[in-house]
Parts: sequence; structure tokens; C-alpha cells
Amino acid sequence: MNQNNSASNRVILIIFGSLLIVLLVSSAFFYTKITSISKEMSGLGVGKQDNQILPDNNSQISQQQKDEIARECASIVSTKTNSGPTIEQTPQPTAKLTQTSTPTPLKQISYIPLSGPITTTSTGWVDAPGTDIYIDLAADYNQQALLTWEAYLSVANSNGQAFARIYDVTHSIAVNGSEVSITNNNIPTRISSSNLSLWQGRNLYQVQLKSLNSFEITFTSGRIKIVY
Repeated sequence: MNQNNSASNRVILIIFGSLLIVLLVSSAFFYTKITSISKEMSGLGVGKQDNQILPDNNSQISQQQKDEIARECASIVSTKTNSGPTIEQTPQPTAKLTQTSTPTPLKQISYIPLSGPITTTSTGWVDAPGTDIYIDLAADYNQQALLTWEAYLSVANSNGQAFARIYDVTHSIAVNGSEVSITNNNIPTRISSSNLSLWQGRNLYQVQLKSLNSFEITFTSGRIKIVY
């Protein structure tokens, strides 16, 4: 009977010890869990008063930055107040000057005919009768007028050379630039001179002719060209 009671007591002790161990383990587990949850809730701000705001260093503007912004605003307001309203001026169009060029007067051309035909075999200069003319460059045209002359000359049998020029009878001098000639041509051929240089005033001019080697030469006709 005693042995049975002893066995029963041991069973009860074992069961009670097991329950106690389970209870202690469960208590430790729940305590650890509750502590962990409490820390997480503390991190989220649970349990703090509603009127408390945790500072955020990344989004909150510091007091120094606020002071700098306030100073810049005050400076802008002061500048606007001192300078007064800004009036934008519309640029005025620049007047374009029109350059008026002096029109160049049209050139006029006049011709003075010199009649022929006239022949000679003289090897010295001889006058060509009927070719006398008077010219006053400044009075009849203008002092800056340009003069040239042209003559139709030929040599008999196409052998020799014919010469012609304008002679200033008034001053007894040949006109510079007026001498022209052809060689070995029995067909009347036109030959033109360079620019002529005339003396001032009203002067008498005429054509003069000569042959190089006594072969007959002919002055068929000619004319003086005046551009003014």
C-alpha cells in the first residue's frame, strides 16, 4: 500500500514539475514577445502625446536658414522700394539714311565731218584742202571733253604707206596724238587715233597728208569724234 502511494506521489511531482517548466518557458516567451512589440511601437511613436512632433532633420528648415531667407526677402523689398517702379522702354526704330547719289549725266557724242577724197604723192606734210574747221572746246562743248578722229586711207597698188594728221593752223603745230597711218592697202581703210590734245580758245584745224615713198595715197574721208 505504501509503495503504491509513493509511486503516485512521484507521478504527481513529475506532472507538476513539467507544468511548472512549461509555465516558466511560456512566461519567458510572452515576456520577450511583449518587450519586442513594445520597442517597435515606441519606434513608431505609439504611446506619445498627440501634440508632440518628432524632429525630422532631413525635411525641417533650421532656424539659421529661416533667418537667411528673412534677410534676403527684406533686401529685395528694400531694393524695390528705393529704385521705384521699373519702366520698360520700347526701343525706337533707327531712321535709315537714304544716300542720294548724284546721277551721272549721260554722255553726248558729236561728230565733225572731214570731206574728201584728196590724193597726194608728197613725202612731206601737205594740207588737205576743204578740211578746215574751227573748234573752241570749252565754249562749244566743255573743257573735259574727249576728242579722237578717224580717217579712211589707201595706198595705190597696195605698195607703200599713207599718213594723216590734224594740224593746229592757229598755233602752227601738229595736234598731239592725231597721227594715223596704213601700210600696203589699196582699199580705203578706217584707222582711229588716240585722244587729241587741243589748245584752249577758238583755233583753226585742218587735215595734213604725206606718202612714205612717193606712191599715191588717198584720204577718202574722215571725222572728229567729241564725247562730252
